[in-house]
Amino acid sequence: MSSSEKDESSLSLETHPRSHIPDWKWKGTLAVLVLTTLINGRLGLYIIPPRAIPNHRSDEVFVLGYDVSNVANIQPALYKAFGNITLLPWISLSFSLAVFAVLSFSRKILYCVDMKWIYIASLVIFMAGAAVAGAAPNLPTVIVGRVIMGVGGAVVYQSNLTFVAVFATPDETPRLFGLLSAIWAVGLVIGGPIGSALASNKQTTWRWAFYMNLPWVGLSLAGAIICLPRKYLGPEIPLISRLMAIDPIGIAFNMAAPVLFALALEFSGPVWDWGSGASIATWVVFGVVMVGWIIQQYWCIGTTSEQRAIPLHLLSRVDLLPLWIASGCAGASYAITLYYTPLFFAFARGHSAMEQTVRLLPFVLVFIAVVILVGASLPVFGRYNLIYIVAGITTITGAGTMAGTLSPLVSESQVLGLEALIGVGLGCSFQHGVGVSNVINKTPRDRVDSAVMFNMAQMGGIAIALAIAGSIFQNVGYNLLTDAIGDNGYSEKELREALAGVSSAVWQSGKPEVLSRGVEAVATVIGREFYLVVAGGAICLVCGLVMRWERLDYGRNKSKDVEA
Repeated sequence: MSSSEKDESSLSLETHPRSHIPDWKWKGTLAVLVLTTLINGRLGLYIIPPRAIPNHRSDEVFVLGYDVSNVANIQPALYKAFGNITLLPWISLSFSLAVFAVLSFSRKILYCVDMKWIYIASLVIFMAGAAVAGAAPNLPTVIVGRVIMGVGGAVVYQSNLTFVAVFATPDETPRLFGLLSAIWAVGLVIGGPIGSALASNKQTTWRWAFYMNLPWVGLSLAGAIICLPRKYLGPEIPLISRLMAIDPIGIAFNMAAPVLFALALEFSGPVWDWGSGASIATWVVFGVVMVGWIIQQYWCIGTTSEQRAIPLHLLSRVDLLPLWIASGCAGASYAITLYYTPLFFAFARGHSAMEQTVRLLPFVLVFIAVVILVGASLPVFGRYNLIYIVAGITTITGAGTMAGTLSPLVSESQVLGLEALIGVGLGCSFQHGVGVSNVINKTPRDRVDSAVMFNMAQMGGIAIALAIAGSIFQNVGYNLLTDAIGDNGYSEKELREALAGVSSAVWQSGKPEVLSRGVEAVATVIGREFYLVVAGGAICLVCGLVMRWERLDYGRNKSKDVEA
């Protein structure tokens, strides 16, 4: 029997996937996965488009200050230190963009070297990026540090999914993926208050929002060295041969396409006119790269069907494709809701960073509760298509109402209720696709490849949604702001600074009419962002309807027998 056949045999549903691993090591492994997921969550949506926060109460309108969602005051502080308003949005986008850009590489590298050592190396890369960003002498260096963190974080996150896919039993899989999803959401919430406290402290400054990652990642590194089980997923061939088979052309296309897409979206409008040569050229190059990527992967140019960067053979699996599409829509909807709901409270209510975090809790807590509940219930009732149908209906209802009613005059209780409803929908669809596909697939390679496709769909959905939403916010928001207060003599730079959340003459004018109309314009564009969430919910509903009406066997009895 070949080594690959032995691996698949050892991971079949009839045997326990970690019979050779001591219980304490598995528990330590789970602790490492939870901690790194928490860190990734805190950084995945770590710094979002900065937000000005005029305090709007009754007939009195005045400026309280400025805030950034997950690391309050980071971007205004960076702008004050380094300037360069055009690069400021890339601080938020660079991490998620880097994660998406290296996902195919993270899949291929897991087949080249033992998973444990890849994990350890990725944590070291992550720490290096945090150190670079924290010590940065200018804004481009901060962005470079964030990109390095994204590269390390992508491999860590993919490895987390792979460790669960390889070593968890079918009964444990949905619960563990639900737990990791909940932990990721917790990380998204706690990043704001912690970063705000560090950035606003004169002794720590914004640099410690990056430095604080070092001890926690160091703790994860120690745990990984001690506890992670060793596992090599690839063929028994020399290391050089493995590295030669990673499909460098496909990986290069994967890196270039999302970067060009983000460049075209983010710079068209704020930096380049939409009809300018630079904007058109960037869009054309992006289109050529996308077509080239598709052709190269489909016809396996410079690679083979087994070694290509993207496991396209799985796209023919009609039982898996709707899961990935729905997961990508859930990721996109989650990112937009998490970014722009606090932004509404900042502009329309003048709430501080902590007050925004508190008002986001209905969304996050409901999301976490539903993720855990669905993860625990799926092995019992097994009909996964129903959760996606429920997810689509509730997301459409909540986001559609939010998009249609969001204004400075809407009651906070209504917004809190609607964000909780969106949390129900996204909690049903966010993380469960990889657990379901892990049960559907019977071989370790298909499970790992499915986890990669899920990760690409989810992180791609987040990155693409943030790029599109950011372009809408900057372009539509600027037009609405110009129509509302442009006749007051404000320059384009001042209006874009107002949208960026740095010190702006708009919010410092002290004119109640200007501030009121400005807030109304920003609230309007935030409401329009939620139409993207409506679209995501509609696609999720369609995916749920076309999924197989089947009841999955999670092997609960078999796994219990093996454990006994």
